[in-house]
Amino acid sequence: MLVAGPAEGAPIVLLHGIPEGAEGWRTVLPRLGAAGYRAYAPDLPGYGFTRLPATADYSLAGAAELFAGWLSRERIAPTWVVGHDIGGAVAQILVVRHPHLVERLTISNAPVERSWPVTPVRVFRFVARLHLYAPAAALGLIPNPYAWWALRRGYANPVRLEADVARRVFWDSKVTDPRGRREFERHLAALDNVQTAEVATRLPEGKAPTLLLWGSKDVYLPWQTVGRRLQALLPRADVRLIEDAGHSPHLETPSAFVDALLTWKQSRTQNRSTQ
Repeated sequence: MLVAGPAEGAPIVLLHGIPEGAEGWRTVLPRLGAAGYRAYAPDLPGYGFTRLPATADYSLAGAAELFAGWLSRERIAPTWVVGHDIGGAVAQILVVRHPHLVERLTISNAPVERSWPVTPVRVFRFVARLHLYAPAAALGLIPNPYAWWALRRGYANPVRLEADVARRVFWDSKVTDPRGRREFERHLAALDNVQTAEVATRLPEGKAPTLLLWGSKDVYLPWQTVGRRLQALLPRADVRLIEDAGHSPHLETPSAFVDALLTWKQSRTQNRSTQ
């Protein structure tokens, strides 16, 4: 887990997407810390430094329950939860099942209902369900040209995807460590959009102030379809589009991403104080 900011700062928890891991938030964390927040970026089950038994639940619902227990145990909740991609799906499950833990919610370029897995994830999930991901990664077959192409396609400006950063953010122990390979395989195999479909009908019940923060040039989970569907389910949510970003605005344009978070929070605070 990555942590930044003063110990007494208001908590904010950042949930990453696939296949990045907590490292995807490294450039965002110090900006939030400098703004006075205590920012946490944990690894989902199957990623980074989160290590679970082979019999554990590596699905998104399993991740939501894991984080719910952690938030309660560490007395971090109620907290601001920011979820990107499948981290946004975990956030949806968390806010539906454990609404008392979520003070405010930001969902960024995330799936809803059965709008996922996108094609590259579906391919890797198929390989994992055949128990072939770990051996393929061990043989150096992952990442491969298709995987690199899929990552670059997610950027509005592919030049921003630096190879060394990509290896650290997207691949890390998922290809370099025997246990990491096995755990990521379990995570891939456990992915199931039934879980997001089940909670979608209860999203309108949520009372936490919500921001939909989207890279407008996302080719995988476009605002025009997936984002607007989330907006329909969360009619009280505010919307901010980052025009110069694709699927991962926190990686492409971290300053704009953090600015959008902070200005939204400020506007919400001001609106409440004038009511």
